Amino acid sequence: MKEKAKIYDEIRKKWVEATPEEIIRQNLLHHMVQNLGYPKSLIALEKELSTLPHLSPQQKQQAPKRRLDILVYQKKSFLPLLLIECKAIPLTPNKIHQVLGYNTFVQAPYIGLCNEKEIWIANVQEEEATFAVNLPPYSTLVET
Repeated sequence: MKEKAKIYDEIRKKWVEATPEEIIRQNLLHHMVQNLGYPKSLIALEKELSTLPHLSPQQKQQAPKRRLDILVYQKKSFLPLLLIECKAIPLTPNKIHQVLGYNTFVQAPYIGLCNEKEIWIANVQEEEATFAVNLPPYSTLVET
């Protein structure tokens, strides 16, 4: 039996299966940490919705059994700042609904969707959230 390819996850500090989605996630994380100043200590991966510390017990019970791809926290309050879902397929408006659904529980002011070619980011606190095509540095998100 052939062994599956692995990729090292710097955040979780372990080798993980190198699925197409995982490769996208790891490439994005590398860019976020190395080039955009996102602190590793404020990034959570594959976090189950019902385990988020800021949710009430009732919200934890109501949360679907889903895992978040990337969740970035705010430095001072340790509340969610940015929720990103990684896809190994083309980004479509339908996929935005998945992220928005997760964010009903997460309550991050920013959400994102990425694949190997592009990333869409939106400030969902704005009256009419529009998606930008570049991920801003961490310092920009915490200032706004």
